[in-house]
Amino acid sequence: MAGIIQNSEQQGGLKELRKEVLDTSACTGCGSCVAICPHVVSIEDRIAAISDCRISSGKCYLYCPRTLPFPEAERSLGGDVGYRGPVGAYQEYCMAKSAFPRDEFSFQYGGVVSTLLVKALQEGLINCAVVTRAAANFPLTVTALNREEILEAAGSKFALAPTNKEANRSADGPGNRLGVVALPCQCTGLRKRQLLEEKEQAEGGRVTLVLGLFCTWALSQKGWRSLLHNHWGKESINRVDIPPPPAGVLEIASAREKVAVPLEEIREFVRPGCDVCLDLTAENADISVGMVEGLEEYNTVIIRTERGSSLFKMAVKTGCLEKTRLDDERWNHLLEASLNKKKRAVGNAENRGEALPYYERIIKLRERIERRE
Repeated sequence: MAGIIQNSEQQGGLKELRKEVLDTSACTGCGSCVAICPHVVSIEDRIAAISDCRISSGKCYLYCPRTLPFPEAERSLGGDVGYRGPVGAYQEYCMAKSAFPRDEFSFQYGGVVSTLLVKALQEGLINCAVVTRAAANFPLTVTALNREEILEAAGSKFALAPTNKEANRSADGPGNRLGVVALPCQCTGLRKRQLLEEKEQAEGGRVTLVLGLFCTWALSQKGWRSLLHNHWGKESINRVDIPPPPAGVLEIASAREKVAVPLEEIREFVRPGCDVCLDLTAENADISVGMVEGLEEYNTVIIRTERGSSLFKMAVKTGCLEKTRLDDERWNHLLEASLNKKKRAVGNAENRGEALPYYERIIKLRERIERRE
């Protein structure tokens, strides 16, 4: 079994993972514990242990974004691991958009994520990319091997797919260098994996690039199915989006029609783990990417690591991306939105009244969040 970690200072296995996360409302459905252990399986976005495991320290527990962090993670990670400022640690922020022809590729917003992945593949930083594409209007995470497969996955999907399950599977390939497009919780699981592999000098494939997506919440696939049943037929969906306030709707569009679903109807389908998430901006990614309110052709970009900075500068220098300044008003609005998400998460953890290690840990962050340290 690939679940044993030697010399880890944080001990925990499947028994503890079930008690603290899998069998609770704290689970994110990220897939970090799947495809590394025969005792854990996933169906759509639902993850469960199907048998017992006696290993006292396992990857299933250590990779999970909601378990207690081991020392290396606690020192360096933000998001659901700890508080490192309103949007986490970063080197710089800006706006950017792809220079790829828009009549050839269907980007949502600025196309920065797809463009960065293509550039990373061309430069040999990665040799494959874990992306989520639409399959019969449902999210399906796959490993893309070329430019065309990467670009086919462009666009937002609001239902959750366990991305890290596919990352775990592809990382088993010898010599694989993965780029992964991930939601905030998934970024945290991937970064915990990276830190442990560096510590243990693990051999085999590696996750070498993490591109994070801004995320307020994700829908369960069961909930997404209900929404489509109530509001949509079988026609292929081209775009899913939430317009800026005061719209208060989720828009689903094809080439021929568009429907708007009130957010009040959608909230019941949000996964419970999203309500206690501290991370709006994918704080543990190499580069984080989101929308720019009022400027649909651009993305907000937060560059966090040296690896991310090097890739982004290369993409700009070679004309793949166009970079411009993000104005102070939009940046300050993002800081406030991120802080508000953290405050809501802490309040929700308190209101649930469950004695879970993750809830107890984030509640202790309240004073730091309110002081904006």
